[in-house]
Amino acid sequence: MTAQDAATGPPRIIGASGAALTLADQFVSSASNFLLGVLVARAGGADALGAFGIAFLVWLAVVGVNRALVTEPMTVIGGTQISRAELREGLQASVVLGLGGAAVLAVACGPVELAGVSAVGVLAMAPWLPSLLAHDYCRAAAFRLQRPDRALLSDLTFAVVQTALTVGLFMLDVRNVAAFLAAWGFGATAGAAVGMGLARIRLGARGGVAHLRALWPRSRWFLAEFGTAFPADQGYLLLLPVLLGTAQFGQYRAGASLIGPVVVVFLAFGNVGLPECVRRLRQDGMRGLADYTPRLTGAVLAVTVLYCGGVAVFAEPILRLTYGEEFAGAAVVTYLVAGQYVLMAIGFGCGVAMKAADQMRQLWTMRAFSAVVSISGVIVLASGWGLFGAGLASIVAGGAYSVGVAVGYRRMSRHLLLAAGSADPADRPVPRRGVHRQRPAGARPIERAPEVEQ
Repeated sequence: MTAQDAATGPPRIIGASGAALTLADQFVSSASNFLLGVLVARAGGADALGAFGIAFLVWLAVVGVNRALVTEPMTVIGGTQISRAELREGLQASVVLGLGGAAVLAVACGPVELAGVSAVGVLAMAPWLPSLLAHDYCRAAAFRLQRPDRALLSDLTFAVVQTALTVGLFMLDVRNVAAFLAAWGFGATAGAAVGMGLARIRLGARGGVAHLRALWPRSRWFLAEFGTAFPADQGYLLLLPVLLGTAQFGQYRAGASLIGPVVVVFLAFGNVGLPECVRRLRQDGMRGLADYTPRLTGAVLAVTVLYCGGVAVFAEPILRLTYGEEFAGAAVVTYLVAGQYVLMAIGFGCGVAMKAADQMRQLWTMRAFSAVVSISGVIVLASGWGLFGAGLASIVAGGAYSVGVAVGYRRMSRHLLLAAGSADPADRPVPRRGVHRQRPAGARPIERAPEVEQ
């Protein structure tokens, strides 16, 4: 059996079945995280939810770095083809990043506490980063191999273990945020073990750093794009505990969390859309990608509008029912964050298409613009209008994202279509009438060297 063996070869699950399994997987992941936040809020109030929210945002930053350095460049370079050796090296690279991230966070928690921001959640999460990243890598590899059933089994294991432990802690009247985050870590460890078993890969001690080096010429642009995308989309919210305090950030977290499950839609369509965009571009060129991109955007936008609109209508009673009376005033955040995600859905396909076309420099430029707008917006608006201003800043962030990626996508598509047209023989200039060059009998035709894009 070759390197492209049973672990990575057929059968693949595509089409409607693959999309349904992908959505189910993302629903399980989002629902378990939502339940964890609700139980933390019920146990410890707004302060505890604020500390958990800080830890969760830091986790999103770490997992985003891992995807930028490992999973996304591997997907763009290799498509749906991957050997078991490469699969193992990617896992080892993710674990190396997890160990490094844990060390950095442990050191950074001291200055954060001195600044008056609670770092208890971040410190409690740090030891579990290797397990969390290993689990996320196994899920990403399963989606790349078009085996969403494996990702679903891994996430179900994660959710069952995490839910059992968190519900047990709540029933025992435990109010410690660190204990709930430990339950999250135990769930990730169990999910990673199942994912590794399904892929038949073992974690080794070598190869992780070398794999990171090998990916670096390409992954550096994914990292640069994420370094501007995350502050523009969510990272700017880390300023809220500084500007408003941990308790007010907990209020914001509660209101935004009702819209949070729509991220399931973004992640699911991203997991399906990126490999499909890569396939369309390689098979049909820019015209194929341009045909698929608006359909991807339309599907995401339709689901986002339906979900966000429905939740916004009933935001206040849902907050009272789930988080408690203390959080009813956060409904205004729910309304505004709903608008943010609708705006982001408008530019969704453009961002995925640019990644598939490996236009990371251009995407980075657009994202840098969005990051400046988002950070400036939250500083000005949250400082002046508190929780309502923080919600307005989310609208600004969503609009800046869509404008940026739309401009970048239009420039990319125009450039690639012009390049494709110049290579089409039908578009080449026709010789002037009356001018004929007779080629000597038996002479070989002159071959035109292909033009290389600089």
